[in-house]
Amino acid sequence: MTGNAVLEFVSRNIEAKDLRCCPQCDSDAHEVLPAYSSGAWQIVACGDCGFVYLRNPPTYERLVDEFAWEKTRDAEVKRRRENRPIRKWLDEKTRWRSNLLRPSASRQLRRMFPPGRVLDVGCGAGRELPEPFVPFGIEISRTLAAQAQDYMGPRGGKAIHAPALEGIRQFDSKHFTGIMLRSFLEHEVEPKALLQEAARVLADNGRIYVRVPNFGSVNRRVSGAQWCGFRYPDHVNYFTTRSLRTMADDCGLSLRLINPMLFVFNDNINAMLVRKA
Repeated sequence: MTGNAVLEFVSRNIEAKDLRCCPQCDSDAHEVLPAYSSGAWQIVACGDCGFVYLRNPPTYERLVDEFAWEKTRDAEVKRRRENRPIRKWLDEKTRWRSNLLRPSASRQLRRMFPPGRVLDVGCGAGRELPEPFVPFGIEISRTLAAQAQDYMGPRGGKAIHAPALEGIRQFDSKHFTGIMLRSFLEHEVEPKALLQEAARVLADNGRIYVRVPNFGSVNRRVSGAQWCGFRYPDHVNYFTTRSLRTMADDCGLSLRLINPMLFVFNDNINAMLVRKA
């Protein structure tokens, strides 16, 4: 199927209600970014605040089935190998370099969050949160949510099978000392509403860890459409440090970069969010 045929096919299945306004300021003014769009998937920049996002994302139901992460990941790996075979090969063969001097994931998490209940949004099989945390999770995949419950339940926690917003609204205010939004906000159609709910369920001394692709990185500017942060259609938001800080600020949260000296060269933004003083 040609690119035009794909565009025509998907366009017939997109109603006006499926076209997003800006997830930051809710403006419908936008500029299409053809260099970053792909086939039917339309990347735009907000005409008012500049936020970059996918205007016509698939529904949750299509993300779970037709555009499941496992399927789009395989397609993305293939695309990168075809477009930049030498670079992709070098990256895979030297990936060990990123682990040099890096503390274990368990040690990192213990440093991030105070002891207590920690929520992992998009928890997968739920194995990320070590002792002594009481693990909670939200997962849209029924199979993975069941696996997470088997792990979290005996430790006093719970895994909820639901979309993120629906799941987080089931918890009481100030319920968690920690919340993980690792590689998640870029997938969420309503990221601001999710951050507002995260702020609501966060304890006064709690922290939120956020990791998202860094649209403001040097690598994105150099690589253009071949940048590793583009994933069609499951990446629906493209954050810069500025836009992430603005969204957090609007939700009553302060942002602190974990990697402030290197973030412009990093393909990801790693940040901690806390309640404003």
